[in-house]
Amino acid sequence: MIHSKASRVITILALSVLIGCLLVAAGCQGAQTTVLETTQTSQTTEAQATATPSPSPEPTATPTPTPGPLNPLTGLELANPEARGQRPVAIMINNINTAVPQIGIASADLMFEMPVEWKITRQMAVFADVSQIPEIGSIRSARHDYIDMAGGLDAILVHVGASNLANDQFAKQDTDHIDLHVYPKAYWRDPEWRTQRGYEHSVKTTGELLAAALEESGDRTELLDDSLPAFQFRPLGEFEPAAGDPALSVAVPYSADYCVATFDYDENTRLYAKGQYGADQIDLATDQAISFTNVILIMTRVTICDDAGHKDADLESGNGYYISGGAWQAITWTKGGTEDRLAIRDLDGNEIRLNAGKSYIGIVPDTRTISFD
Repeated sequence: MIHSKASRVITILALSVLIGCLLVAAGCQGAQTTVLETTQTSQTTEAQATATPSPSPEPTATPTPTPGPLNPLTGLELANPEARGQRPVAIMINNINTAVPQIGIASADLMFEMPVEWKITRQMAVFADVSQIPEIGSIRSARHDYIDMAGGLDAILVHVGASNLANDQFAKQDTDHIDLHVYPKAYWRDPEWRTQRGYEHSVKTTGELLAAALEESGDRTELLDDSLPAFQFRPLGEFEPAAGDPALSVAVPYSADYCVATFDYDENTRLYAKGQYGADQIDLATDQAISFTNVILIMTRVTICDDAGHKDADLESGNGYYISGGAWQAITWTKGGTEDRLAIRDLDGNEIRLNAGKSYIGIVPDTRTISFD
């Protein structure tokens, strides 16, 4: 019995020791797990605190498109960049009342007008690029003053016949020009115009026909100096009205009771719509009035110079008006010889920078009075 009790006591003590060891071991393992978890959490928090955040990508700026070659007659981009450095083409346009409306003139980069005989004017439509010339007419004979205006642009003058003074000047100066009588494939007579308006008012051509005539002629087709524009222009996107009084409506009496040119300003388009003979001067291709960003009026002495009644304009220098953006200002101008460029300046002698766009240049007798409203 004694041995039996002792055995039970020993057994109970052994089990107690074993259970205690197991509890201690379990406690140590739990403590170790807690330490590991705490260490990992601390390391994660420290990494998050010290990490540098990635910067947000900056927005990429949209590059400003580089403008293509500029039209030397308008300061606008050339429709056909390959025309850069090409000589302009200037076309004599019939403007007697019987011969209007014309066709194709709204596409011109520049338009000139001046008295030529009796009470009538003739116009000259100038294109920087022959390929941009649409069907155009009616085309009439050359006058000597227009040789000079075309020469200042290094332009090739296109016409049907010429006055004696013009023919003499062509021969004396050996001027490049295209007389359509010499190039019969370069024009046609519109049958309807021939019937309704008359034989002399029916001539038409196109840029394609003129390009072929220029190739046949062998005349120089590249500008002598393609760095010099017709005028000084403001950069694209800039616009500034003429520095003077309002000019929402302008009347230019080339003759007192026959040919009075008018210009009416549209504030939305910033263009002047041209009228004459008591109505809009329309282009049959658009059925709209021809219009211009700039109107330049050259006041000068105009006299009768021969028995045929042809007129001569003094193209040396003088005064005039620059009209743009609904306003006008007084100017001075100089021209000179055939190849000299027309320059317009303010009254302080600074060359005026025109707004980019199409321009009208009128050579007006200084005996006439321009009216502005």
